[in-house]
Amino acid sequence: MELREQLSICLFCAILLAAIPISENFEVISSPTVTGIVGQDVVLPCQISTGTQPDNMEVQWKKIIQAAIETVYEYKARTGQDGPGEKYQGRTVLLKDGFTSGNVSLKLKNVRPADEGTYSCIVKSNEWSADAATELKIAAVASVSIDVLGPQGQGIDLACRSTGWFPKPEVRWVINNGSDLQPVTKMEQDHELLFSILSNVTILGQETGEISCVIQNNLLKTEKKSVILLSGDIFPHVSPWLAAFWVLFTLNLLVIGACAFWIYTVKQKESTKKKSEEEALFIQGNVFLFLKLSLICLYLVLTSLL
Repeated sequence: MELREQLSICLFCAILLAAIPISENFEVISSPTVTGIVGQDVVLPCQISTGTQPDNMEVQWKKIIQAAIETVYEYKARTGQDGPGEKYQGRTVLLKDGFTSGNVSLKLKNVRPADEGTYSCIVKSNEWSADAATELKIAAVASVSIDVLGPQGQGIDLACRSTGWFPKPEVRWVINNGSDLQPVTKMEQDHELLFSILSNVTILGQETGEISCVIQNNLLKTEKKSVILLSGDIFPHVSPWLAAFWVLFTLNLLVIGACAFWIYTVKQKESTKKKSEEEALFIQGNVFLFLKLSLICLYLVLTSLL
């Protein structure tokens, strides 16, 4: 009897266990990092490890923003709920054609710098749930141009301009021998958080040849550049006549000063020694003649320069 009772109890337990549904254990697999290009679409991957769609599956995509959580997309088979969050209307698509194989990836359209952040994929069934996180990084590159602003002292001032970079890029000026120049660079972000660049550098006469402005996006390991060819003929040159003019001009100033001092000394001597009026007039006449000759020489030098 005891054996029969034990068998009956075992049979009852087996029937009871068979009546209890086995829970659906699964994992959610995603990529740690995904890079999106500004203006293009990007897919945030999410795959159920069993490769099948759980019963009454729920899929939630959320963005983690510091201490807050933002709903990106929600799908609930049981209630029929299916749609994007308030801020993602018209920009998100849940790839339902992959449901049968357990693919619940999300497409985010026309990405922008503000989309950068961490996204969580949460999958639930009747008795189980799992999640995985993906970090979305945003990148953008743009064309580069160089403008010649004109002479700056003994050199030429150049400006490198570009708009539409993300994240913050690096800017370098390179001459044809491979060495870097030292520019003055200014970067600003617009309302879409894209960076615009204005970089200025002054090129001297010994730095002729190819001059390149190189802007690099370190996230994409991509660079854009613009090249300009400068010859020595466009640089400002100092005329030798101009140097001669300043030398003669300085000498004339010295001579005029010496003559003025001489006149003053003569007048002082006249007052003390009472020289004759004829001698004083003679001296003054010679001084004025010398001044006239100096001015004529100065005029001839200026005329030759012009």
